[in-house]
Amino acid sequence: MTKANTIKKNWEFQEIINTKRQIVSKHLIIYYRPSKMFKVGISIPKQFANAVYRNHYKNQIRAILRSMDVNKINYETVIIARKTFFELDFQNKSIEITKLYERILDGKK
Repeated sequence: MTKANTIKKNWEFQEIINTKRQIVSKHLIIYYRPSKMFKVGISIPKQFANAVYRNHYKNQIRAILRSMDVNKINYETVIIARKTFFELDFQNKSIEITKLYERILDGKK
């Protein structure tokens, strides 16, 4: 993942969320819209963890995305973590994120 693959601006997050296309699981919500290249924004709500842990979880998600083959994913996505996501171990987090991206590619809700 490079800087070109990250979403940082609030208005970019809002544009993707406002498309209302989402995949929901017990642990994560992923909003998405078709694009020419893969882009991702990660959001961890403030009420769930302090800044240190929010950065830790974001880094974990980035590491999982680096291990995936994101070249075939032509979507702009926003990942929002739910509280139960923090209780999972790294392996289960990886499985959860991979499953959700597979659902997006398959076109299933």
